[in-house]
Amino acid sequence: MSGKGAGLSAEQLTTLLHLVRLGAVNSFVNVTTAMLGGSMGLSQQAASLRLSDLQRAGLAERAHSGRGLAVRLSEEGLDAVEIFLADVTANLERGRDTMQFRGAVSTGLKEGAYYLSLKGYADGLAKALGFEPYPGTLNLRLTSEAMVAQRRRLELLKGIEVPGFSDGRRSFGGVKCFRAKVAGRHPGGVLAIERTHHDSSVLEVVSPVNLRRSLGLKDGDECAVMVYLGDGWARRR
Repeated sequence: MSGKGAGLSAEQLTTLLHLVRLGAVNSFVNVTTAMLGGSMGLSQQAASLRLSDLQRAGLAERAHSGRGLAVRLSEEGLDAVEIFLADVTANLERGRDTMQFRGAVSTGLKEGAYYLSLKGYADGLAKALGFEPYPGTLNLRLTSEAMVAQRRRLELLKGIEVPGFSDGRRSFGGVKCFRAKVAGRHPGGVLAIERTHHDSSVLEVVSPVNLRRSLGLKDGDECAVMVYLGDGWARRR
């Protein structure tokens, strides 16, 4: 966080957010320490200390209201909350349209090279991704459970569909792909092929260049891939 909200502690920010939930924004609101403590899962004494801290820091104001006290955020406290929420919103938007992967380079069964040698796939991917793919995939073995779970989720998301085709002897299923950036440098695509020997622990990546050669990769080396979801690619061009 930057600006007026930069020096806030986690406790101060949490208390401010709970006061917002209780309506203490522009107008004074009757907020007892019991009410605040119940909202935050704190004792009445702890809630009182939190309010006193906010008042000393100039983040909240307290005033007498009848036999009790009323509370509202100060201008500085309101600014701090708005800055925090703006930062969170911006990061949520960025997080919604990208997915980060990291895996170890591994040698496959040359299945990717075979599929990309087929004109139906090569032409379809070129149209979908905006580049003619190098005839071969970079296979990344996802070693962490988090990455594997992300890969499974990717299969459920809407990607760019490349229709299946027939060469007169056999039929080939459709391909779902996602635009990507490889190692922060090269444009690429991540494939989800219906007929493949790979499971969800492998990420198949295509690019207009030979990624192994261009990035100096060998088996076991780690490589990062950013996958763009929805219109995330368009917003970053």
